[in-house]
Amino acid sequence: MGWKQTVFGSERPAREQWVGTLVALAVLALVMAGMMVDFAPAPVLRGAHMAVIFLIVGVIETALLFAHASRKGRMGPLVDKGFLKFLFLLVAIPCMLGFVSWLIAIKTLPWGITRVFGSEVRESHVMETRYTRSRRACDYRLSGGPMEGAFPSYLCIREAFYHRHPDQQVEVVLTGRRTVLGFSIQHVYSQE
Repeated sequence: MGWKQTVFGSERPAREQWVGTLVALAVLALVMAGMMVDFAPAPVLRGAHMAVIFLIVGVIETALLFAHASRKGRMGPLVDKGFLKFLFLLVAIPCMLGFVSWLIAIKTLPWGITRVFGSEVRESHVMETRYTRSRRACDYRLSGGPMEGAFPSYLCIREAFYHRHPDQQVEVVLTGRRTVLGFSIQHVYSQE
């Protein structure tokens, strides 16, 4: 069995399979990049209104996926798995697609545009250091300032920085690039 059989399910994949796989990999790369960047979106791109907009986007994308599956005759296996599983998919897929769309449209793409076209800035902010034990994220965090209302609402900092200012407000200098889309944070310095 060759790599084409493993990736596409056949040794001679159709053009549609190639395009679909490459698009899926590109979306995955954009999502992973969006999860790793320190970017504070502009205030207009934050808040509950954006969550509602991207939930609607997720519902539209789900309807398009189901229409495509129905056209190709692939809805039967989804419905045959049981009504509760189908109902779960009907609720979970729009939420997941909305989150992925939000991550790409509000975080990854604006971050990339800001990194390329943004102007260099150096800003002072009063932020708060925190220690939060976490297996999936950083333990030492800096919250507040431009990260307030963003997702995630903190910047990861080094342990030494935290121990110099444990669980207190600290004046910091953030350097990076800024556009109307937001602030791409590259470095965090203490004001000492």
